[in-house]
Amino acid sequence: MQPDRYDSPDWTIGAFDLETVPMDGAEDRVPTGLDASDKIVMISLYRWNKRKGVQTFLLYLLPPGTTAKIASFPRSYAYESEESMIKDFLRLLDPCQVVTGYNIYKFDLKCLICRLLFLKMYDSLAYFSSMRVGTEIVTTYKEKLIVDLYQYFKTFSGYDLPGFKLDDVARVKLKDEAKIPIKSQGIWYWYTRPEAYRWAHSENVAECHAALNPGRVPLTQFGTFRMYLEYCLHDSKLVYMLFEKETVLDFLVGRANFSSLPADHALLLGNSSFLKDVLQTYGTLLGFFINTHFFNIQEEKTGQETYQGALNHCQLQQAYENVAVLDFVSMYPSSLLSANMCYGTCGILTSDEWLASPTAQTLTTIPYRNHSEENFKQDEWGSDSPHFHYPTFDPNRDSLAIVINQNTVAFLPCVVEHFIELRKKHQRQWKETSSVYHYNAQLCIKILINSLYGIMANKDSCLAYLDIPKSIVSLSRNQILGSYHRCKHLKFDPCYIDTDSLMVPEWPWNHCDTINEWLNLPKVELKYEQRMKRLLVLCKKRYIYETEKGQIVTKGFQKRINPIVEFMSDVILKAVWQAIFLPDEAEQTVSLTSQGWIVLVDTLLRVMYMCRDPKKFSICRKTKNLEDYKSKSCTAMRILTKYPDKANDYVDYTYSRSDGAASEATKWVLDVEECEWVNYEQLFMSQKKIYCTLLNMAFWKLPDPIKWFDLILNTLHWKSFVHAELKYYYKTRKRFVLLVEQKVRYTFKINDHFKRKRGTLVLDNEETAKKVKNC
Repeated sequence: MQPDRYDSPDWTIGAFDLETVPMDGAEDRVPTGLDASDKIVMISLYRWNKRKGVQTFLLYLLPPGTTAKIASFPRSYAYESEESMIKDFLRLLDPCQVVTGYNIYKFDLKCLICRLLFLKMYDSLAYFSSMRVGTEIVTTYKEKLIVDLYQYFKTFSGYDLPGFKLDDVARVKLKDEAKIPIKSQGIWYWYTRPEAYRWAHSENVAECHAALNPGRVPLTQFGTFRMYLEYCLHDSKLVYMLFEKETVLDFLVGRANFSSLPADHALLLGNSSFLKDVLQTYGTLLGFFINTHFFNIQEEKTGQETYQGALNHCQLQQAYENVAVLDFVSMYPSSLLSANMCYGTCGILTSDEWLASPTAQTLTTIPYRNHSEENFKQDEWGSDSPHFHYPTFDPNRDSLAIVINQNTVAFLPCVVEHFIELRKKHQRQWKETSSVYHYNAQLCIKILINSLYGIMANKDSCLAYLDIPKSIVSLSRNQILGSYHRCKHLKFDPCYIDTDSLMVPEWPWNHCDTINEWLNLPKVELKYEQRMKRLLVLCKKRYIYETEKGQIVTKGFQKRINPIVEFMSDVILKAVWQAIFLPDEAEQTVSLTSQGWIVLVDTLLRVMYMCRDPKKFSICRKTKNLEDYKSKSCTAMRILTKYPDKANDYVDYTYSRSDGAASEATKWVLDVEECEWVNYEQLFMSQKKIYCTLLNMAFWKLPDPIKWFDLILNTLHWKSFVHAELKYYYKTRKRFVLLVEQKVRYTFKINDHFKRKRGTLVLDNEETAKKVKNC
């Protein structure tokens, strides 16, 4: 075992991709190979090592009736027999020690095995087998290392990815590279249409589309036969580029060396199983002889105090300027280190158990308490004393106590501390070399040590022991509450507290030395993170801030949004930001309340005039398993009811009431491929609460803004309003917004989109307003 070694041998690596079609005429069915009529029609392979460089291979079946080779790709081979093509492909894999691809565990390898079975190629099939790694059962072939890049990105390198499709990953990781923008379903027409051979050599897409008439594939997403060959080859190229850019083999070798694991185990083992292996092997390397005995999660202790998560506190719907962000460094691992928590050194006792144990009374004892908003008003942590202290345990008041033996060196803190130092080493090397290996390694270590808390709290984990995570989070809550009161003592008023960070307006320093000196806890450090020029707090877990460089950042908003929602959010956010932080005196001719309603309805109208292409404006969300949903009517549940195979994946969908009756609610939420136009009202409603909160903060300042907000968005009012607006537009070619305030005061806004000029007029005279209305 050599943990410092991560360089991999000069192995030959092969990245491949398959294209399959269902030959039974079912163009809608995904050809997984489980049906005897499924056929592999194209195989591409990128093969490389450091000595010989890169070689590319393209193997494909000729469309029925075609006799001549289609395209002059380097090392391209045309076949009339699927069996011959597969045999040659397997021969090309022989020099490879590593075989990779994208989602090959779930699709390509399974499809290949099924075809070998249906084609009765038993000699080749004999080399395939399977093995169980953790909870996964994966395919093996001739003792080669098989690496599924989908599994790699999902587990180790998913940061900043919008999704885990190959195209999503390539666009982020490779910048200018992406899949060729044609639909793979088009391949089906090239192998099932009798007349396809006539156009197999054509380079004209429109000509091929007209001849083959692929009803489900539009012209813009269809390709010539040569284009589909390029499509297949390009997918293997993307896998090759991603594999090399991410230094995947080096990463797996480095991870495997922590505990003498095979490299494929390092890829497939989850954090819980990997940590168990590390404790058994790497712990020995650090000088511990560990006879591991792992606990099952125990029953909750009787008493009033139960498990409580992290704290979150804020002053709702407030605006601030010059805000410093102070953040605890690796809060949960640091709490574990600071208190010397391990399986044999930490436990939670009832007050009766504590009183009955003379030994427990000699050890460090901290009350286990739940915390609430009241704790932000009452100081129990000595903010006016020289140093921080945990509250004193009182057996007459407290029902539970955290008891920790800090006199014995424990192995778990030593292992965690070693990993923290190792992460710092990789961080330094990443800054020096810019190698993505070191970035991924330090990120992997961070995830590993941070996940230790969750692993021990999971009853299904082999490392489950609830007392430690309960103690960690309790101590962390005490630390952040103490820091909050220390700030108050120093005459600063933190405006937002969340888990491990405090946001403090007018904090004068770019460091936290004063608080760290007061905390005086080993391994626990509060660090200055950044300074916000402006901050808008909406509610817990949701805020917006402006960096010192002028960039607006939102937190707690939908991560993956479509352009319509993004456009609406941008318009409303800019108006709100302007009204709160940069009010314009010229706009005071209109009441502040009116300005808010004008922003709202003008946003809706501008969106209505925008393109409604569902593929451009679809929503994308991550799904769970069907059984994990409590609501049986939520959007994701409706999608999964129709497409169960999309569980645990990102799905594209939109809303369209035109495609189904009101009673058929499931048809209102559609897969983007089935939708003809976007119902933007539903997109707006999905963000209604956020928009309402923002506009109310800046303009309305109403106690119950949703009530009036809903009045504007009420179906009947909205439909008639839009209808009247459109009629006026068709008559005059001018656009306007007409709103009523308390049935007396009217606000009239001209909206000329063509000249991009806007004028505002306030009509306080009801008679004049009626004339405008009659117009």
